[in-house]
Amino acid sequence: MPRVPATLYACLLGLCALVPRLAGLNICTSGSATSCEECLLIHPKCAWCSKEYFGNPRSIISRCDLKANLIRNGCGGEIESPASSTHVLRNLPLSSKGSSAMGSDVIQMTPQEIAVSLRPGDQATFQLQVRQVEDYPVDLYYLMDLSLSMKDDLDNIRSLGTKLAEEMRKLTSNFRLGFGSFVDKDISPFSYTAPRYQTNPCIG
Repeated sequence: MPRVPATLYACLLGLCALVPRLAGLNICTSGSATSCEECLLIHPKCAWCSKEYFGNPRSIISRCDLKANLIRNGCGGEIESPASSTHVLRNLPLSSKGSSAMGSDVIQMTPQEIAVSLRPGDQATFQLQVRQVEDYPVDLYYLMDLSLSMKDDLDNIRSLGTKLAEEMRKLTSNFRLGFGSFVDKDISPFSYTAPRYQTNPCIG
């Protein structure tokens, strides 16, 4: 069997002596927390003693420690150690169709309302279900400028409007198509201000 070098042997002995100390290391007291917020951010198991008179004047006792240690040191019920929680407040079932004779709200995601309380630095995970319902209502509204410069676009709307409505009804029976119009103010730069255009704005 080959001999172990003396230097390596000494390092192994030092490591073996250090392992028990690391195992007993209290991460809460080693963080040097000076406030409740700093303490709770160190580790989920750390707790903070908010008791006004805590500890022994002859010894230094950290207010940030494991909950069991704080109780043993006399902190009692004045321990701040909030736990994260998630509560579902509203969880209505998903809708199967978008058009309802009862006029009820269409629900495409569940749950609808969740209350989450988080410990500083913690995170929460919750599941959502999403489903796109069939026959969902669709409203399409055209708002167009009816000035002469938009004549080509207006012609396209006239020719495509009916076809678009027919295609949309293949997706939903609850489809409404609306149309609105406006004309820019009769001032520059929205329109020609020369006298001949003011007399007859349709020329040009």
